[in-house]
Amino acid sequence: MRYTLTWIALALAIAVGIGSINLPFLTRLTSRGVVGHGVVLELLPKIHNTVRYEYLVSGRKIEGQTQSSSPNNPPEQLKVGQSLVVCYDPLHPESSVLGYPRPILINEIVSVLLAATLGPTLIVTAWVWRKSRRSPRHLDKPQHA
Repeated sequence: MRYTLTWIALALAIAVGIGSINLPFLTRLTSRGVVGHGVVLELLPKIHNTVRYEYLVSGRKIEGQTQSSSPNNPPEQLKVGQSLVVCYDPLHPESSVLGYPRPILINEIVSVLLAATLGPTLIVTAWVWRKSRRSPRHLDKPQHA
């Protein structure tokens, strides 16, 4: 029972910890994001294929930096000056992603669920294995009634 409770506690801690990084932002963009157009300013392949871009909101130029997502081309097919699809939060226009936020949100949810499942499983398995190696084995000794 304590292994199960430990697994649940670890899974929740990991899900909340990792999930709180991008999930709220992507959820807001998915529900109220505005799709606009941007332009590639710089390609940064050595920084996880990051794209630096700018877009206009109410006549104001805003810059962003993130990875490219569908329907935009992959970073290796982009060129400086090329047009991009940008989705931004109308309440916080400086918050944006390249592409549509829904597929990015789904990918993030899958990643969080995998981490919250595999992480605790590996930790608890290692704990059980280590404990079993330390505990004395009473299987070889005869039991007296």
